[in-house]
Amino acid sequence: MRHAIGSLNYHTVCRVALEYRTRFWEHLETPIYGSCSDVAGIPEIGKICYPSYNINGVPEEQHARYAMETLVEIHGEVARDQYTGNFKRKCWGLDEFAGAAYASPTVGSFELYLPQYFKTHKHMVFVGEHTTYMYSWIVSAVESGIRGAVQLLLELGLVDEAKEAANKWMGRWLSVV
Repeated sequence: MRHAIGSLNYHTVCRVALEYRTRFWEHLETPIYGSCSDVAGIPEIGKICYPSYNINGVPEEQHARYAMETLVEIHGEVARDQYTGNFKRKCWGLDEFAGAAYASPTVGSFELYLPQYFKTHKHMVFVGEHTTYMYSWIVSAVESGIRGAVQLLLELGLVDEAKEAANKWMGRWLSVV
């Protein structure tokens, strides 16, 4: 397992959240209801969610403005009109308490490592966003923590408690017979 964790591909990125007065993207000719998508043809932006070029060297205001202009390019002037000017930015590369932002499994990583995360190894349970199918999201870290707690309860023979925890905390991936 040490090799599995050591060979994961981690990224240090920034994310910018822009505040809009309305959810205009849900009212476009082709509405968008959540998700992230690749942005083709716009330099320095790989995904709307994950700007990647020279991120640690760009001042916060300039980064937010660039992200907003990218959305204007994609959605038109409605993105500028609805933007409130409020934003938050998180750069893991600038955070003294973070080593990276998220795991980015390479080809074959899921098939090789993921099944092992759902097993208990010498009384150890592995959790973290990198141990889920939907890596790189906060919900992934939360879900893996729940999975780990349920695994630990099962390891201790506390089946009823594991069932209760799974039912209460969205353990939809678990089937206890």
